[in-house]
Amino acid sequence: MSDFPLPGSERAGTPPTARDLVAGMHRRSTEHLQSVLARVFARADDWLFDLAKKDGVPDGSPYLFAMRALRTSRAPIERGFREHLDQGFAKLGRQAAPGATDGAPELSLLEESELEQQLATNLTAEAITRIHGAQLDELSARLARMVGVAKLEADANPLSAHSLAAAISDAHRGVDLPADVRMVLFKYYERELIHDLRDLLADLNARLEAAGFRADVAAAKPAPRPAARPEMAPPPATADGYAPAASAYPNAGFAADPGAGAAEDRVVFDALRQLLHAWRPANQSQPQGGRQTGRGGQRPLQAAEMMSVLSLMQSQVPESVNEALERPEVSLAALLKNELLRGAGQIGLPPEQVSISQDDEDAVDLVGMLFDVMFDERDFEQAARKMISRLVVPFVKAAVMDRRLFLYKTHPARRLLNSLAEAVEGNRGEGPQERELLQKAESTVDRLIAEFNEDLAIFETLEQELRQFLEQHRRRVELAERRAAEAQRGQERLEQARDLAKVELEQRTRGLDPTPAMRDFLERNWTHHLSMIALREGPDSGSWQSALTVADRLLALLPKPGDGAGQVAPALNAMREPIETVLASSGIIGEAAQDVMRGLADSLERRARGLAPVPAPAAAAAPAEDNVVPLPGRRSPVNDLLGDLKPRLEVVGGKANLDVSDSDVEQMRQLKVGTWIHIAGDDGKHHPVKLSWVSPISSRLMFTNRRGVRVLVASVEELAAMKQAGNLLVREQEQVFDQVLHRVMGKLREDLA
Repeated sequence: MSDFPLPGSERAGTPPTARDLVAGMHRRSTEHLQSVLARVFARADDWLFDLAKKDGVPDGSPYLFAMRALRTSRAPIERGFREHLDQGFAKLGRQAAPGATDGAPELSLLEESELEQQLATNLTAEAITRIHGAQLDELSARLARMVGVAKLEADANPLSAHSLAAAISDAHRGVDLPADVRMVLFKYYERELIHDLRDLLADLNARLEAAGFRADVAAAKPAPRPAARPEMAPPPATADGYAPAASAYPNAGFAADPGAGAAEDRVVFDALRQLLHAWRPANQSQPQGGRQTGRGGQRPLQAAEMMSVLSLMQSQVPESVNEALERPEVSLAALLKNELLRGAGQIGLPPEQVSISQDDEDAVDLVGMLFDVMFDERDFEQAARKMISRLVVPFVKAAVMDRRLFLYKTHPARRLLNSLAEAVEGNRGEGPQERELLQKAESTVDRLIAEFNEDLAIFETLEQELRQFLEQHRRRVELAERRAAEAQRGQERLEQARDLAKVELEQRTRGLDPTPAMRDFLERNWTHHLSMIALREGPDSGSWQSALTVADRLLALLPKPGDGAGQVAPALNAMREPIETVLASSGIIGEAAQDVMRGLADSLERRARGLAPVPAPAAAAAPAEDNVVPLPGRRSPVNDLLGDLKPRLEVVGGKANLDVSDSDVEQMRQLKVGTWIHIAGDDGKHHPVKLSWVSPISSRLMFTNRRGVRVLVASVEELAAMKQAGNLLVREQEQVFDQVLHRVMGKLREDLA
């Protein structure tokens, strides 16, 4: 039973007063909106609980703490929410009373900490207005007539978009809740309110109409969820470039005017369709799939028929998709259109009597070509290719329903494909996190197949969930990248320290001829000792100067003409302690140190006596550092990930010997941290690697794979040489969908040329 007093339902047949209507609206709205808020809390709680489980830290997970804070804050938020509604309807009731006026509103400044919450409030209000603006305007006009004013201001209307968004904002005041959880509540509130507000507004407008309060604006009925595709413009873009939630898409037709789309995207899409229309007659067979609307007595499939056929194909991968996976030379779009027309027989339509309209054919062609390019050029493992292939029919369905898939970079379906590609591209499941990410992508595809009917909202829901999971994965990858950068920094500091020690040794031995034992000691033990001092204390420390003194004093013992043989032993004996300190840094102590001392003394004695030196024992070759690019016959991290680059780049005499262009070097120098480039592997494909760090020591660039593992460290000159050899590509930094769409355009141009 309704809470509203109806005309004639009062005692003595008295019609309801304005205050009676306000009281009924108050009860009805409070009950409805509080049920919305309850669902918001339930979904936010489930979301945090799922994240806490995936975090793998049951007791100390930040998501678990956030969930506890949310549950603790629920009662005060619900109370504040109801109080806001009570105050709004009380204010409306006072306006409805004869002669009643409210004081002037007070102005106040926002605290800096409240700015983000105020922005979320404004975005929620915009989303509500975008979807339910006509019904809200109608209700506002009826309420204005009821209270006797020309126009009811938004803050005086408890059911305006502004007031509804402010209700949740005011409810949070004074409640201690993490900022990210607060924003999540706003997002869920926006989604639930958009989904459920239509029925409430329709009910309130109907009751006010029955009470005799007409609207001065044309009463626009809420848009249903039709199978047909009306010709309509997309909802307006907002500050973020594409504000509508997925539920905002009113299933616009593929031929709808893209009016509010970004100018650049619209130009690209128009050019793409022109190329497609020019390409199709010469590159497509006519019997099926290429038939034009109305030719030969055929009629185009209607919107509902097209949706029915696609829905039948959605549950499993069509034969046309499997064939395109096995035979890259065939066209997925052509096979798919043939299968669509054959599928018309399953809904009782003779396939020979129907065709696909040009707009729908554009959608099928573009989606088919898009997936063709993805299968050919992206780094998908076999399991990932099969997973991505399951998306073909849902994306054809989405493109047939809404052409804005090709117009807006922030379209939910487009974002979902980008996120799925990020999750699976280059992911070989080598670690538990990578396998978990693949499982999440698989479950996302499963849900899309199971739940996508004619409501595009499922794309946004799944994309948000997957994006949140990806953000958690990215944090792990960033940690691995930081560790790789620290390891590389340590390696380069060691190289720098060794270079300093080598320079000091060269300066001190220039023009001298150390004995074999002395040279071995200086080149191995002393340079190592000096390198460790450079790393730990620096070249300005007292230890550094003491170590230099050891080399100077030792070299001063080299016999000069006229020196007696008996003078060497006492002088060397006086240096026993500093020499043993040098040897100890290399782990040479005790009897081994005594052997080194005896070897030094013997070699100096023989030199003083004019005898031939005893060769120093063969030194074990120090392990060479991994070069920045693969060398013949060796394996490096790059080889392990990508296979030997072809042709291999061998750097022998340093980067000065590389013949590279200045423009390529400058392009490599302009790369920013976070940029992805693509490096060729032995499989003939280019694999993505990310610039994660630039060395402040050597200016070399370190690249990591999608797991944050270091795979390449190179100078800009070496990178330029790889680019010149065709082993490196720098692509425009776009999402997968944008890159593939541009490749489709390029292929169409090549075919037409």
